[in-house]
Amino acid sequence: MDDNKIKLQKSIRSSLTKQAVDFLVPFISSVVSILTTKELSSFDVKKQLKKLKIKNIRTKGDQIESQTRVLDFKVYILYAGVRNYIFKVEGLAHYSGFLFMETNKGMIVHDNVDDDPKLLAKDLKVLFTKNYKSPYPVTDIFLEFINSNVNKLE
Repeated sequence: MDDNKIKLQKSIRSSLTKQAVDFLVPFISSVVSILTTKELSSFDVKKQLKKLKIKNIRTKGDQIESQTRVLDFKVYILYAGVRNYIFKVEGLAHYSGFLFMETNKGMIVHDNVDDDPKLLAKDLKVLFTKNYKSPYPVTDIFLEFINSNVNKLE
């Protein structure tokens, strides 16, 4: 490959990675904030998750569980209270191999959880861990997602 093609590929990878981080950082921060707020009842948690376009929410008593696709990511939540939750975001297609997981015990981020991880998974892990902090930036990409009609995205 000539240098121009390599530069173009790197530019495209960089752009896709930045778009993913611009969405994931505020999205994940928002979900974690909901899952760790002591003042919210299970009903309020469910209502707040729906505002973030989390679908397929099932409840059993105070336990909440959801597995849904959000853009190019699979999102899984198991919530049994502020001190008892699992939150996973796995990359699909372009970001296959990327995994963010947080529980009440801590957080991990991987870029190789798939048999054939994509290059974007590693790029995403690096840029995500660099940008995931508090307070998090609310980006235009995230705001467009929140304000969009869900059916247009699927």
